[in-house]
Amino acid sequence: MKRKIILGALIGAVIVGVYLLWQKPAVRPTAPASPEVSASAKPLPTEESRSGRTKNRLDDTLAGAQDAEFTSKVFPKFREFVATLNRLGVSPFEREVSASECSKIRIIHTPNGIICPFVIGDGWTADYMRSGTFEGITHFGQRGPDNPFRAISRADMDTLKRLSEQAVPISQEESWKIANRVSDALQIEQAFFEKPQMHEEAMFEYRLGLQTIRYRAKGSDPLNQMNYTRSFTLKATSPTTAVLVRYSNLEAR
Repeated sequence: MKRKIILGALIGAVIVGVYLLWQKPAVRPTAPASPEVSASAKPLPTEESRSGRTKNRLDDTLAGAQDAEFTSKVFPKFREFVATLNRLGVSPFEREVSASECSKIRIIHTPNGIICPFVIGDGWTADYMRSGTFEGITHFGQRGPDNPFRAISRADMDTLKRLSEQAVPISQEESWKIANRVSDALQIEQAFFEKPQMHEEAMFEYRLGLQTIRYRAKGSDPLNQMNYTRSFTLKATSPTTAVLVRYSNLEAR
């Protein structure tokens, strides 16, 4: 009799256990969100991505020609620079340059301003800088296959020969007349520099019709090239006229 009672109790316990397990909610894997839900859950694009800006590996901002910061702050200063060259008759551009012709715009934000190198058309490049004490163009020059400085540095004889065949000779006397007007317009304070130097840019027998004028900080070591903080290069277009093809302002940096 006791065995029947114990057996009945065991059977009852099993039945109760099965019932309780059956009542427990099953744990099921969460179904993936629908495409509509996934799309709405994505972060909204930032102002930078909507404006067409991207970043490079150095965290510099890469912008297009219609970027608001470029068109409102950078390009107006470049237009002022070109307008100054036009007034002096030494601009290498035959017509007005527009912002749409600019590319490879890189905006580097610094603690007290920005630096912005960019390319104009196919053959020119410029650097703009704004800091606590300066705003303007710090570099301007040629690029590409017609860049005489690149040809000189690489001893590119084919390019040097071609450029020398196109070159117009100009005397240093005439170059100085133009250079003095350029230095005044670019606000190169003569009192801060030693007597400026002029030398012809040439290599071997290839003369390129180029004269470079350099300004060395007063009292500085003439052997240290970094002491020549301002310079520009004129390319003759006739025996008495020239255009500016390179400009550098290291003082602003």
